[in-house]
Amino acid sequence: MKQPLAIILRPKSINEIIGQQHLFNENSVLDRMVKTKSLYSLIFYGVPGIGKTSIALALANDIGVPHMIYNAVVDKKEQLISIIDLAKRSDNGYVVILEEVHRLNRDKQDILLPYLENGTVYIFATTTENPYFTINPAIRSRCQIFELTSLSKEDVFIGLKKRLATVKLNTKINDDVIKMIAEQTNGDLRAAINIVDMLNTLYAGETINKTVLKDVMQQSYTLSADYGDEFYDIKSAMHKSLRGSDPNAAIYYLARLLASGDIESLCRRLIAMAYEDIGLANPQLCSRVIAACDAAKEVGFPECKQIFAAIVIEMCLSPKSNSAYLAIVEALDDIKNGKVYQIPKHIKDQSYKSASKLGRTGYKYPHDYKNAYVKQQYLPNELKDKQYYKVNTNNPIEPKMNEYLKQIKEEK
Repeated sequence: MKQPLAIILRPKSINEIIGQQHLFNENSVLDRMVKTKSLYSLIFYGVPGIGKTSIALALANDIGVPHMIYNAVVDKKEQLISIIDLAKRSDNGYVVILEEVHRLNRDKQDILLPYLENGTVYIFATTTENPYFTINPAIRSRCQIFELTSLSKEDVFIGLKKRLATVKLNTKINDDVIKMIAEQTNGDLRAAINIVDMLNTLYAGETINKTVLKDVMQQSYTLSADYGDEFYDIKSAMHKSLRGSDPNAAIYYLARLLASGDIESLCRRLIAMAYEDIGLANPQLCSRVIAACDAAKEVGFPECKQIFAAIVIEMCLSPKSNSAYLAIVEALDDIKNGKVYQIPKHIKDQSYKSASKLGRTGYKYPHDYKNAYVKQQYLPNELKDKQYYKVNTNNPIEPKMNEYLKQIKEEK
């Protein structure tokens, strides 16, 4: 079976790694591990195609330690047991290149942990998911964590050109085509190499030009909902841009989310944003966000893009208030901290005949009073003066609503 070009071109040394300059300098942990031939368990995390497994393999090669790749998703626990048996016979340590470590199930963890603890094996683990959220703390606490940064288009171009210079291709690919591949794959070096691999096989003996490449690459490679942290980071960036009233940034991140094709996640985030950051400053907009999301789901792609764009820009331009959000957060915090007190008797349920025998009397029905308001205590005695809701004066609507409340209280 033909070996994929991405495997053939994998770097043999950390000196051949593309990008990730923050991980490789004379004072870095990885560089010192190579110089001192020392082993520690590591976790590399970042988006797909960025070079996590390549770094792990290159590091093991440079240290000169025996190693083997184990994929937590597809490889069976019997294979892990076999690797540990090999490790027991190694005098110089042993490294398991543990791919998709966040998918390592409990059975496999139970097999691995004792040997990780006593130094029989070390792991160079890889994951697309934030290890602080997805990896068993027992494993995570035994590892140093390194985050890989996204490769730039220039990184991919330089890396692809360097690696292709080391092999003989069946096709002719010039720098303009390599640059176009780098631009279209959005920092995914593995995807770029895989495109060259396909061109090399399917167009053997031909010169690849931009027209051929466009036929092969029908659309840009985009970060999808399956791309772990990156997807959540984009949603976070859009949320913060919207909260900060920056329509240009919000539209940019919206476009990246639309490219993923996940309408449901986008709708959930927009509705949450509306009630968290706009809320009482523009209550009608919250309803329009829900309507826009319903409309977008109804029409689907590609027409939904203008619906999302319109509502996101309107949200950016709207006055903002987080007073409702802060109020419920503070109330929930009080509940969590044990501030759960008796409800005043006069507002307990009085719908049954014997309620008065329990002292549940004295409720004043607001609609019987002027402006539908009457002063009476609603909070428990221990919290009767507590103010959860605090008026946000940075918008035109909320102060008016609060002024109305003050007015009816004075006119009672």
